[in-house]
Amino acid sequence: MDYVLEKIFTVPTPPPRVRTNPMKVICLGPSRSGTESLSIALKMLGFQTYHGFDIIYEENVGYIQEWAKLAKRKYAGTPDGDVRISTADFDTVLGNSDAVIDIGAYFFAEEIIKAYPDAKIVLNLRRDLDAWHRSAINALLRDVDDRWLIHILRRLNAEIFWLWQLCQVYGFRPFFRSPNQGSLRHGLVCNGKWVYRDHCNMVRGLVPKERLLEWAVEDGWEPLCKVSCDRTKDKG
Repeated sequence: MDYVLEKIFTVPTPPPRVRTNPMKVICLGPSRSGTESLSIALKMLGFQTYHGFDIIYEENVGYIQEWAKLAKRKYAGTPDGDVRISTADFDTVLGNSDAVIDIGAYFFAEEIIKAYPDAKIVLNLRRDLDAWHRSAINALLRDVDDRWLIHILRRLNAEIFWLWQLCQVYGFRPFFRSPNQGSLRHGLVCNGKWVYRDHCNMVRGLVPKERLLEWAVEDGWEPLCKVSCDRTKDKG
């Protein structure tokens, strides 16, 4: 069914965005890890931040489609078993943003770390894993996956369809190792906490300590201000 709908809802490829400023900050904590607060803070510090909400509110549905294609390339696999997502691929959808956070970053953690080797990596996290788990279940299941109206609308509207493909089909379900391709529930409920821990440990293993900042909302502004100061030094 999804294959047929992908054909029906395919829209023209949008013009590729162009990067003229370097990527400065990549935030790799999963959703419900202070992503919105961090996004607001980075904007106040002068960063041009691209958040998961920016994908949702894209005026051209073609960019949502392109994000879904990247997620499909990452999580649906390729015949040779390798994932190839280049800097140019990310620039095409991120454009001139110099900070990226939420699903446009952590869905592609390994690839985006390699794509922008000079960017500072922020691992935004929730230290209370049980609190994160409850929040994620509320936001991703009860507010989205369990809503029957969304399941109807995604079969009628191209924008909602491509958001569903990006977030649910090719994003959250494989990210949380859901064994049921038709539902996120088992993956998030049963695997969510260990996937969260594994994801954070993967980021720690991929990023040198001097390039990595681990941050939680309760840490406040000071660590983020240092990131901003480092950015200013780089400009100078």
